[in-house]
Amino acid sequence: MNPPHAPPSRILIVRISALGDIVFCTSLLEGLRRAFPDAYIAWLAQPGPGGVLDGDPRLNELIRLPAGALDGLAGVRETHRLLSREPHFDWVIDAQGLFKSRVLARMVSARRRAGFASKEPGAFLMHDLHPKDGEPSTIGREYRFLAQQLTGGPDPGAPRLVPSAAARERVDSMLRTAHLAPGFVALCPFTTRPQKHWREPYWGQLARRLAERGLGPFALLGAPADREAADRILDGMPPNTVDLVGATRVPDLPALIERARLVIGVDTGLTHIGTAVRRPTVALFGSTLPYTRGAASPLRVVHHALPCAPCKRKPTCGGEFMCMRDLKPDRVADEALALLMETP
Repeated sequence: MNPPHAPPSRILIVRISALGDIVFCTSLLEGLRRAFPDAYIAWLAQPGPGGVLDGDPRLNELIRLPAGALDGLAGVRETHRLLSREPHFDWVIDAQGLFKSRVLARMVSARRRAGFASKEPGAFLMHDLHPKDGEPSTIGREYRFLAQQLTGGPDPGAPRLVPSAAARERVDSMLRTAHLAPGFVALCPFTTRPQKHWREPYWGQLARRLAERGLGPFALLGAPADREAADRILDGMPPNTVDLVGATRVPDLPALIERARLVIGVDTGLTHIGTAVRRPTVALFGSTLPYTRGAASPLRVVHHALPCAPCKRKPTCGGEFMCMRDLKPDRVADEALALLMETP
């Protein structure tokens, strides 16, 4: 994008959602910060998932997208007013590859615009397009690859989140109120796609097996929208389980999960936060391609390599989801215990 003698002084990353991908995209942020240590780096994101970046010392600014951005003419006008007021950027990087994200990138004054190639319309809005490439089983692979393409530097490494001191203080206060000491087991069962769910009764069975081996207490994590499913799961959990579903703001999630001894979850943003704050993590995969390489944290990925996997958003099993159904609690407990034994 830029000749070596003219490094960018102002860079904007556009990755507006979702939580897990914003976590993965921190590899791009890391690569840019290493290559251009004196650059002003901003990030445009939706207020909810973007909150996970609050206080990150590698960022100079977190720009929150207005609610309803690009929804109708009024939303487009409001968003354009916001972004057109931003000072000129040397680089704007669309790390999402959607038509919406390309439009947002175009609303900002910039010398060069680069981003992911995709089937989405709006390629003409960008100057440079790069494939979503990289070794398929590497965590955050496309963002690591993009960082290398833009900077000419080495692989920036695994996604990383840096909780702020203020977030750590808030979390420590919350844990004292909840009578939950650091060193708990964080359970992350919730995701938006049913083909990525682990069966609800399995969580209680898993927790009881781990409790028999001396692990616990357990903290159930999730969003307010997960309340109904959380209540069903809690019915089968051991008594030393603390319900934190909907109780934690997104900006505090990295600091909270950082306090866990062990994180177990499905392919969802909270699980990815576990790897990004370098906690021992057991990740349960089924319909999506598992990341089995490139993490900087102790990691066990548990999955069935069925012929139909990964089906992503197009399952062919008629709702049976054998890939997740056949991951039994005993196996997951064994993997978790083995991981902890290997972790200093």
